[in-house]
Amino acid sequence: MTEQDGSVSTSVPRERGPGYRQIANRLIADIRAQCWQIGDPLPTEAELVERFGASRNTVRESLRALELNGYIRRHRGTRSVLLSCEPKENFVNSVQSIHELLQYSRRTETRIISIELIVATAALAERLGVAQGSQWLRLELLRMPLRGTLPIGFSEIYIHGRHAALAEKMRISGPAYKVLEEELGIAFKRVEQSIDAGAASPAIAEYLKVEVGSPLLLVRTDFISASSGDIVEIGFGHFPADRYRMEIILERGPAGPVE
Repeated sequence: MTEQDGSVSTSVPRERGPGYRQIANRLIADIRAQCWQIGDPLPTEAELVERFGASRNTVRESLRALELNGYIRRHRGTRSVLLSCEPKENFVNSVQSIHELLQYSRRTETRIISIELIVATAALAERLGVAQGSQWLRLELLRMPLRGTLPIGFSEIYIHGRHAALAEKMRISGPAYKVLEEELGIAFKRVEQSIDAGAASPAIAEYLKVEVGSPLLLVRTDFISASSGDIVEIGFGHFPADRYRMEIILERGPAGPVE
């Protein structure tokens, strides 16, 4: 780049700051080193931004990871408080927006068990609410906590068969919905989710390391294309009831006139 006085200046690319997992791990190391005692406040977000050279959003995500693993308690507008020096085995999925709902996979470690193209049998077609004989790419995943050894859940994800060519991308590039958005430009502005109670089948019990018949939370999530209105992705999550809890926080706007 040439300055007005004719001299040449060079710009040094700004070094990318650490990701939220690196920050979370370093804070966990501080916690275990007893840098703070139970009940002590942690540094403010601004202080952590300065310390790690990361964005405020990245710092917030790292604090959220600590909260979900039971280390701290957070309240809007105040500093985080240390609750425990050890992670808890149960996982709380706290949701305040569609964005946070879609970020669930970032707060867990995903282990892919299998990816295969299947044809919907009568039973599967009824379960999915699709045409019998249609093709679907099925992914089986195990969800693990960022800290801890017991699985949080077992997930089945079904992608319409016309997107089967993206199977390898889904294996290495993270959440399936994200691959569909990035590779095909599909926008998911509507996500529908339902939660039921169930019991662990022998196969799922083996994956989750629970007793057969143990109570589960069964979560179905439909990803609906903003342009076509079609269901492009269907997910089924199977979560041990004693390891997983969903917390939904919705804020009401200013009240209008009562009719």
